[in-house]
Amino acid sequence: MRTTAMRLHIPGPRPVPVLGWRGNVVQFLRDQIHYLTHARRYGDLVGLADGFAGLVMTFNPAYTRQLLTDPDLFYSNPFVQSPPDTALRHLTVGLLSMNGPQHRQTRKLLMPAFHRKAVEAYAADMIALTEEMLGGWQLGQQFDLSRAMQHLTLRIASTALYGLPAGPTTARIGDMLRRWLALHEAPLTMLLPYDRPGTTYRRLLRASEQFEALFMELISWKRRNLDSQHDVLAMLLQAHDENGAPLSDAELVGQASILLNAGHETTSNALTWTLFLLAQHPHVLQDVRDEVQSVLHNSPPTLAQLAQLPLLERVIKESMRVLPPVCYSFRVSTAPFQMGPYEFGRGTGLFFSQYTTHHDPELYAEPQRFLPQRWETIDPSPYEYLPFGAGPRMCIGATFAMLEIKIVLSMIVQRFTLAVQPNARIDRQIKITLSPRHGMPVQVMPLDCVPAAARVRGNVREMVALP
Repeated sequence: MRTTAMRLHIPGPRPVPVLGWRGNVVQFLRDQIHYLTHARRYGDLVGLADGFAGLVMTFNPAYTRQLLTDPDLFYSNPFVQSPPDTALRHLTVGLLSMNGPQHRQTRKLLMPAFHRKAVEAYAADMIALTEEMLGGWQLGQQFDLSRAMQHLTLRIASTALYGLPAGPTTARIGDMLRRWLALHEAPLTMLLPYDRPGTTYRRLLRASEQFEALFMELISWKRRNLDSQHDVLAMLLQAHDENGAPLSDAELVGQASILLNAGHETTSNALTWTLFLLAQHPHVLQDVRDEVQSVLHNSPPTLAQLAQLPLLERVIKESMRVLPPVCYSFRVSTAPFQMGPYEFGRGTGLFFSQYTTHHDPELYAEPQRFLPQRWETIDPSPYEYLPFGAGPRMCIGATFAMLEIKIVLSMIVQRFTLAVQPNARIDRQIKITLSPRHGMPVQVMPLDCVPAAARVRGNVREMVALP
């Protein structure tokens, strides 16, 4: 007789006394990297808690492939549930959280804005905004690199996605986004999703109303200034569904917020971690600088020149392998299914982890070492290396992100050396993306100064081998 996984023993970490598997959720949210790394020891299919198969972690590229190639069986599902017809629902119902025909139709609608030719048209804005940022840096200046990259990528996203000029509206969007994300990702929001006085969830609902109002101001402004604009929001305002109907205001808010979040936060952290790794590996930094200067000659890059920088691309790929901006993703099954030796029921939650996949020693020799040269000889499958996901739901903005990262890095390494402050504490946190909990303190040094790697503290040292 066939049995379901709910009745089988799924190995995993011990349940927390009294709290059971719910206590394991708290532990997971406290430090996802530690939990995933520890859970990996139990096998390729692991329950969030020993014997509990309602939430399962997968650690095998074959299982990841199964999850990502069958989007009708495995739905993308938000961690925080939202009441119908609320600002929170409007802000979170976008491409990333859509499923089935709705996802396919919306992705088809958005694809022209992220086609390679369309993305390349944003290069001039990326260069101009990066040049403006670098013009404000001074030798000897100390600042938080992660905040600087957030500010830059927010401006680039606001320009490319919304056609917004630099100004107070962009700053308001950034401030509101940071506040909203902090509430959205708080463990108490996920564990106690109740609209009651004093709860984090109620504060999230109120912040969502303010954030939605800001997006409605933006949409109203865009409608009044739609002529001859070619940004993503302008395209969405002119788009129609298969029945000829335009997108509703709620649909516009959802797409605008999700695309901003995905297009800003992920890229800023990829840039921050890559610059950190270069600062901690000065010989690699010098090699990248030599390559970039030999091609660009101290000028901003052209699109053709970016294709002539193979080491720069290997550095970016290795950075996103060692410290991937997105460390894990989540799916929910829509029907019973079999995975490995187990049969699971409808509604099973499944995690797959980019981080643990990228640190699998069977796939990557010395996985915690930053070795860009490994990309000269390896060619992992899309389910063994997936910084942008894989399959039909692969990140629609991957080309945009890679272009932006290459432009920004090539311009920075030609102008300055960034040295991480000695003894800085670099701890990880995951708020949708992997970021440094206490920031990334750096000092601007002259171009001809390539200091030795600074000794840093913090649990980033558990993720990557550092001096």
